[in-house]
Amino acid sequence: MNIDSKALSKFITPIGVLILLLFVFPNRSFSQNSSLPNGNFEADEISGCAPFTVNIVNEAIGGNPGGSISYFYDNILDPSTCSTDYQSNPGACVDDGDPNDDQANDYIGSKTFTYNTPGTYYIIQLNGTQPNGSKVSYLKVTVIETIEPTYNVFACANNEVFIELVFNQDSYDSYAVDFGDGGPTQTVDKAGSNELTYTYGVAGDYDISVQGLASGNPTNCSENIKSISTLDSSPTPVINSLEVLDATMVDINYESLDSRIVHTLTIESEDGSQTDVITLDPNTNPRDFTYTNRNFDFINTVYAVKIESADRCNANAVPSETIYSVAAQSSAAYVNSDIQIDFDFASNTNGLTQIQFYENNSPQETFTTSLGTVQRLLSNCTLVENYYFEATFGTATSKSVIIIPDLSGTLSPPAIQNMEGELVNATFKLDFDEAPVNAASYSIYKKNPDDTFSAIGTSTTSDFTDTNLRSGQLELCYTVAYEDDCGNISEMSSEFCFPLSIGTIRLPNAFTPNGDGKNDTFTVGDGIFVNFQMQIFDRWGNLIFNTTNPNIGWDGNYNGTPASIGGYAYRVSFQDAGNTTIQQTGTLVLIR
Repeated sequence: MNIDSKALSKFITPIGVLILLLFVFPNRSFSQNSSLPNGNFEADEISGCAPFTVNIVNEAIGGNPGGSISYFYDNILDPSTCSTDYQSNPGACVDDGDPNDDQANDYIGSKTFTYNTPGTYYIIQLNGTQPNGSKVSYLKVTVIETIEPTYNVFACANNEVFIELVFNQDSYDSYAVDFGDGGPTQTVDKAGSNELTYTYGVAGDYDISVQGLASGNPTNCSENIKSISTLDSSPTPVINSLEVLDATMVDINYESLDSRIVHTLTIESEDGSQTDVITLDPNTNPRDFTYTNRNFDFINTVYAVKIESADRCNANAVPSETIYSVAAQSSAAYVNSDIQIDFDFASNTNGLTQIQFYENNSPQETFTTSLGTVQRLLSNCTLVENYYFEATFGTATSKSVIIIPDLSGTLSPPAIQNMEGELVNATFKLDFDEAPVNAASYSIYKKNPDDTFSAIGTSTTSDFTDTNLRSGQLELCYTVAYEDDCGNISEMSSEFCFPLSIGTIRLPNAFTPNGDGKNDTFTVGDGIFVNFQMQIFDRWGNLIFNTTNPNIGWDGNYNGTPASIGGYAYRVSFQDAGNTTIQQTGTLVLIR
């Protein structure tokens, strides 16, 4: 039968072309590397990592190998979704993403092309020498970013291994896993689970390889190879020591962790109100881990600490012995002239052997209870040492935070108990007890007219002179405090008041120095007088008695002999608190 190809071509649609090719080449099966819809060309590989090179093979299947064939490699538009018939108008169904580019110039005759940018592309072939006219075919190519697959591998008991793939780190849609023992490669699809287990028939060391796949095809990207040694059973973790560093931080030391299995650290308060579970990384923390939690309080709360080691296949956890932290605090107060420091400690009795108190890194008292108090007396606040408690749980030790009591500005030294005062030349001299502890300085306070107190000065000795006296004051009141060698301010002393009787003179107009104990001397009376002077004159103006002591009066004698009875004159002068001179004169009668 003769077929008019020209006439037939008018009725051939793209689907018809495909059916015709299947009829003409009934023994050819089109692989994923074959073009659509005609299967007119193939590529050696259609997926790979950038830079990825595509080689066209079998480019004129059913056509003329020597004819005019060209390719557009940079096309990012899927021809199957094009609204225009790409067979009749292929130019409308291609796009390289560059709006300024004329795609018509992008068709080339080369059968080799290298993609440098990851993405999905559709190679367009224009075959202009087919028996029935031009044909347009396309082939999908996937170019992936060159990223090594990410995964974790763990050894399990009984020579089993566990692989955990990290899906979100690359653009692959599946992975080929080779366990390195000659067994078949296993494929893990991203649509399923990212976990895979495998059991080796013989214990030993193996190299596991994971390679990314695109649309089920190898990508020729770099594979990720990790070595693993099989494991008979999960080892028991061992905690060597626990140390509280501060209120929110502890350091945990343990026997070296096996990197082939999973290790979790659990820290829980005694009452169970606070719990934290974290995974230890044997690579970054093989023997030691510093744990920090701002919500925990290792100073005042006891916490249980343990490590559990488990394989990822069977989740059989092997726990360490539980170690308990030691909570320890101190408080200090002055007791008379000494400072008493109380150290309180607390831990847990489970597995506890003893708790020992250390002073300046030297062991002191030993306790077999989980609660207790230790006291120390210091004669000076500068003699503080470092202190801590260390508990023993089996072969492990648990150390409290190192306590260095802060005695600076935190204590109240005892108050000064006594003070004396004397008016001296329009000033008031204070003498008070020395501080019961070493004092760096004293602060003196004076009472104001409104009954408040104001600081009037400091002294490095236990005396002070108040030079700011006001005229007319009848009483002076003071308090005093001191600062010890560590900056602690003492309790304020009691209020000490001293009366002033300046200007209040009670002079009699007669006296009887007869030795009967009544009115035997001529005096100015009780009071405090500054720059005092009293003079007695006879009727002829001769000075017969003179004194500067207001407490000593005239006893009626002159030069050791009783003076004659009769009239005498006196003159008294002194200064008040404002340094004003006051003078008073008068007459008196001596009666015997």
